[in-house]
Amino acid sequence: MDYEQIENKTKKIILNIQFISNNISLLKNKIVNISATNSKLGKNKMLKQENNSNLEFQCNILKNEFYYYTNIYNILIDKHSKELFEISEYILIILFSLNQLEIDNNQEKNTIYSKIIYTNKISNNTSGKLKELINNIINNLKVVDEFIQLFNDYIDKLQIQNNKKNLHSNNFEINVKYKKETIVLEYNKYNDRFNKTIDYFLKCSTTIVEQINNSNLLNFFFKIKLKDNTKTIYNEGNKEQRE
Repeated sequence: MDYEQIENKTKKIILNIQFISNNISLLKNKIVNISATNSKLGKNKMLKQENNSNLEFQCNILKNEFYYYTNIYNILIDKHSKELFEISEYILIILFSLNQLEIDNNQEKNTIYSKIIYTNKISNNTSGKLKELINNIINNLKVVDEFIQLFNDYIDKLQIQNNKKNLHSNNFEINVKYKKETIVLEYNKYNDRFNKTIDYFLKCSTTIVEQINNSNLLNFFFKIKLKDNTKTIYNEGNKEQRE
């Protein structure tokens, strides 16, 4: 596996998720700001707001966008977390099976085994927890790589020893060989699944970010200075942060 490439993709996913989360926070702050402004103007006896206020309309539109993107964010991060946690569990199963192999070099095997990171099921899905889960998977895949290399060394030494001592243990060598191939097959399976999961969610999260950036509706309600019926100019509290 190209670990550097997968780590770069992971960084992009996390940045995308953080961008979506920040956009939701901006929407929330904007709604609070508009509501406060509308309430303040409603109490002004000299410049009484009309019932059909543009500020109220703006607030309702942004509430709809807030619920929409909050729902998308929750679905995205929940789905991604569940898939990655399942992959993480399967990789641990592979590692447990590798640790049970009797391949003589117990000290090196124990050293490799000590590098395993165990992942608790995520109860509070955040970009930070997701990043931690991905990093744990990458770490454990590297541990599997080390185990497989240790297993290969054991097989090579076994064959050399048997040839040197003229030991006819063909059946044992065959069993060891196919045991290794079974493990490698499982490793490759979840390696590929991890890569495809990362690729899928990178495309998905990037699409959501592009939708936000290209939204004329969001641009309209975030950027303009809305004049209400009282001729009072709405002060966008989050404009500097947005730009």
